[in-house]
Amino acid sequence: MGEDLSLIDPVSAWIDLHAHLDELSDSELAGALAEAAAAGVTTVCVASTDLATAAVVVRQCGLHSSLWGAAGISPFSVDSLPDDWEARLRNLLQNDRIIAVGEIGLDETNPKYPPLSLQLPPFERQLEIARKADLPVIVHCRGAESRAALLCRDHGIARAVFHCFTGDSASLSAILAFGYCVSFSGIVTFSPGLLGRVAEVPLDRLFIETDSPWLSPVPWRGRVNRPCRAAITGEAIAKTLGIAPGKLQEAMTGNFRRLFFPSPQ
Repeated sequence: MGEDLSLIDPVSAWIDLHAHLDELSDSELAGALAEAAAAGVTTVCVASTDLATAAVVVRQCGLHSSLWGAAGISPFSVDSLPDDWEARLRNLLQNDRIIAVGEIGLDETNPKYPPLSLQLPPFERQLEIARKADLPVIVHCRGAESRAALLCRDHGIARAVFHCFTGDSASLSAILAFGYCVSFSGIVTFSPGLLGRVAEVPLDRLFIETDSPWLSPVPWRGRVNRPCRAAITGEAIAKTLGIAPGKLQEAMTGNFRRLFFPSPQ
């Protein structure tokens, strides 16, 4: 793709693996990214949930070198797909700043989502699109983590990250068994059990995220989240792991490169 990877700082910087910034105006986006950089968050991956937000992500990534993007249809949006959605998605994935298919996935816990029978076909079709495009997938999953991980494997997905992980140890083990990565959000700052689960993830498979504008960490819980607060989650995880924040930053930078920009085989 010809990406300038020097823009991803090797040390002393946080990466927000997953944020939704499509509702921000251009000036609000610039302000949020300046605020993030001041907090040490120098790279943000913005995700989409449908074709409309994916188009916004493509445009936003063209405005800021600190942004990378993911294009995909979330399980929440699978009941309103146009007939040509696959062709439109493949076209969006051609953009050099789009580095993943996402967010996509399965959700069995939220009654506001369409039934699983409607979620499964678009999820599997997007896995095929990702495989053919040689792109990683960013997976939203609640209550079906093991099934989603198995489907990723069965569809030949070599690179995947399960974002905003909140599952149990068994589902975490299933994800890790297939070589996939896991990302934790600000929920770890108010869920001691989930924070403890972080230690079960190998350092070379670990990410943090804000999932902005949701899931602000303590002491901002309940308020609109922003990419700058990835630093709070990172500090909490580093403390739990007993390592210096700089070591965690360096590890996750390496993880980001391997997940999205793997060296040619």
